[in-house]
Amino acid sequence: MDFIEQEDSRHYSYGIGHMQQFSFQQQGAFFHTPRITWAVQMLILVNAACFALQLIAYPFETGLASSWLRLDMWFGFQPAAFLHGFLWMPFTYQFLHGGLLHLFMNMLWLFVFGPDVERLLGSRQFLFFYIACGALGVLASLVPYLATGHGALIIGASGSTMGVLVAFAMIDPQRQFLLFPLPVPVTAVWLVILVVIFNILMARSGNSGISVATHFGGMLAGGALMKGIPRYHSWRRSRRR
Repeated sequence: MDFIEQEDSRHYSYGIGHMQQFSFQQQGAFFHTPRITWAVQMLILVNAACFALQLIAYPFETGLASSWLRLDMWFGFQPAAFLHGFLWMPFTYQFLHGGLLHLFMNMLWLFVFGPDVERLLGSRQFLFFYIACGALGVLASLVPYLATGHGALIIGASGSTMGVLVAFAMIDPQRQFLLFPLPVPVTAVWLVILVVIFNILMARSGNSGISVATHFGGMLAGGALMKGIPRYHSWRRSRRR
């Protein structure tokens, strides 16, 4: 159900790299870009470096006799492999991507929503939050796998960025953005709702190439983790004063 076939016949469950219609900008500041923070910058650089490694490895992988010698087979997330002891996969899959557009869109969402969350949590706690959202998010894909016996190879930072999006909406729910191609202003809360609706529609389409379970898992993880972070509750109390 959540397979997409690349030109090289690899199957990927993509993340929000396929959600170009949710390109956005902050309303009232056409050329405004968020001031990037340290952890967000490091995550973007690491993701870019991992993608460069994928590009370097790809010509050598195409001639391999066994698919298990490929980077994505070892470091992407495969439900069956994870259940057989490949326990690092929930942490490594989020640094691999299926193409330049996939990488760009995920990093764009991190760039827009990540800095405000990092400023509240601090860089170290934000890094933990980001990776935890990705890891917990992809574990949600075990549910459809155990129910059906079918599971795609999942790569991408979408579980992590979905968690960051929810955290941003919890911090600044009324921040407005313009969606393209239609200049319709929406708040951060409504952006989350639109993402949920989009994923439901993709799940109903049957062959979207998107790991909807990972998206929802990342969103739930982001909300739950934020609720458990003392700094978030201290910030909320200070806002009420």
